[in-house]
Amino acid sequence: MKRALLCGICLLLVALSACGREAKKGPFTVILSVEANTLDPHFATATIEWSILMNMFDPLIERRGDMTLGPALAERWEVDETKKVWTFHLRKGVKFHNGEPFDAESVRYTFERMRDKKLKPRITVYRRIFLDRIEKVDSHTVKIHTKRPVATLPVWMVNAFMLPPGYYSSTPPKELLKKPVGSGPYKLVKWIKDDRIEMAANKGWWRGKPAIKKVFWRPVAEASARIAELETGGADIIMNISPDQSKTILARGEGLQLKGTRGGRRIYLGIRTDHGVLGDVRIRRALNHAIDFEAIAKNVFLGHGSRMRSIVNPPNAAPDVKAYAYDPRKAKALLAEAGLKDTNGDGVLEMNGKPFEIKLEVPASRYLKGKEMSEFLAAYFRTVGVHVEVIPLEWSVFLARRRKKTLAPLYFHGFSSAFNEELDLGVLRPNLFANLTAWRNRDFIQGYKMLGQTFDPAERRRISYRMQRIVRADSPWVFLWNQYDFFGLSARTQWTPRPDERIYLPTIRLKEVNP
Repeated sequence: MKRALLCGICLLLVALSACGREAKKGPFTVILSVEANTLDPHFATATIEWSILMNMFDPLIERRGDMTLGPALAERWEVDETKKVWTFHLRKGVKFHNGEPFDAESVRYTFERMRDKKLKPRITVYRRIFLDRIEKVDSHTVKIHTKRPVATLPVWMVNAFMLPPGYYSSTPPKELLKKPVGSGPYKLVKWIKDDRIEMAANKGWWRGKPAIKKVFWRPVAEASARIAELETGGADIIMNISPDQSKTILARGEGLQLKGTRGGRRIYLGIRTDHGVLGDVRIRRALNHAIDFEAIAKNVFLGHGSRMRSIVNPPNAAPDVKAYAYDPRKAKALLAEAGLKDTNGDGVLEMNGKPFEIKLEVPASRYLKGKEMSEFLAAYFRTVGVHVEVIPLEWSVFLARRRKKTLAPLYFHGFSSAFNEELDLGVLRPNLFANLTAWRNRDFIQGYKMLGQTFDPAERRRISYRMQRIVRADSPWVFLWNQYDFFGLSARTQWTPRPDERIYLPTIRLKEVNP
């Protein structure tokens, strides 16, 4: 486990020899745990959506499988001495799926659409880079002017998928949600809501024709149903499989594979600090000390994983920030210090005569064993006198409540990672729509502003480490773990999972399997 944490990724591969089973034929099929809500890059907010979109669109800069940045539609880029003007040299000869050419106007239009007040897109890239204006130098050179220095601008380009201006400016917005046109390796064939997304290889892709000709993406909420699809030949990749469920795959043999990796997604309980006693840091620390994550990992994940010690992923995590230790005595002491007492002997603490009873909402099928883990957490909280009611929600309902900021005082959530210290810390910035903690720490906010304008690596580490210590001390989360991502693969699939949970089809190869 130490080696996994040091390397940032641990790869588990179990491949069984094929025996007596006819090889899967037909479209390559990926089974998801939830469905995408949109195929418009400017309205996407979920990792599932970004995973699908990256196969139909191209950004200027891509995040590669090893989580480093590299050129995509921009062949190279540089920033000037003011740190506010970035010049991008664009790739020539690229065409969108509808035949429109990719050029400087595509870049200008894409960023202007991001900040179209009438359209009201959900994408935040233009705000995060403090976009001032886009300057077209020539047909394949653009300058991005920012209002202030933004050291992480290249990182934000990863989700800035380029759009064909003619198509997106002439097509009704509602139609664009389900009829995307990009320049990526795959074209959309059809989207049948609640059933499947069909894609076909883009033969004219600038990187060459993709190896897999036809792909289906299908949502299947229940893990047992996803496993059944894999066993019966209905799937080539299934996601969100837990270690205990993997036994079913391994028991079948027949060439099925299980692959897993320590991901970048940080799983936590959000604490809404604006809800009564949860504004007291002693209570937040008590909740962190109340849980035995090692026992949870043993019982729920067959020993995989360890407790999150920092909200920043390796290799950028502060080395002196340690994970909360399981210490129920300390938890009880902190709760007592905060004024909570069990006056009637029923095992539930009270504050001013009111029992400490709170709700915990969890999306039932979005995160690996989220509901089961929430039940364990509630049981640990009860042992220190805090009564917690676990309320499972469908993912769509959870998202709606998150958007309306009506989630319970405790909510089970996970943030993916761009594997950059500033972006990892940014999930706690007060204006992030998905951050419902209402936590506002002046030193943290000031540090975040400084970090965004600091280009020197050593100084960025110093600022980041200090911010990580602030988060650990103030505890706006109950820190849980970095989710392990497990995938089931068919016998014909050759693929290594990425730490960012995304499935990039051009990296997949199909092998011949003897019947």
